[in-house]
Amino acid sequence: MKVEVRATGLRSQREKMGCTQRELAKKLEVTQNYIPAMELGNRNPSADLRQKMMKLFKCDFEDIFTVVMVNPSTKREDVLVRETRTA
Repeated sequence: MKVEVRATGLRSQREKMGCTQRELAKKLEVTQNYIPAMELGNRNPSADLRQKMMKLFKCDFEDIFTVVMVNPSTKREDVLVRETRTA
C-alpha cells in the first residue's frame, strides 16, 4: 500500500484567505505551477510544506488534507477518516 496526503481543502482555504494561486505560491516558496497541481490532486505536498500551509492558514491538518491509501496493483483508493472520541 502507498500512502498519499492530498491537499483536497487547499483551494477552499486559499479562497477564504482571498489569495490567488500565484500569491500563495510566493508565500509558500513553491513554483506557481505547484499550487494548481496540488489543488487537482496531481502533486502531494511534503511534510514541511504541509506544516507551512497549516501555519499560513492557521488551521488543522484535516481542514486541508486527506490521507489516502492506494493499492499500487489495483489502483484502489481508500480514504482514511479520523476517528472521533467521545468523552
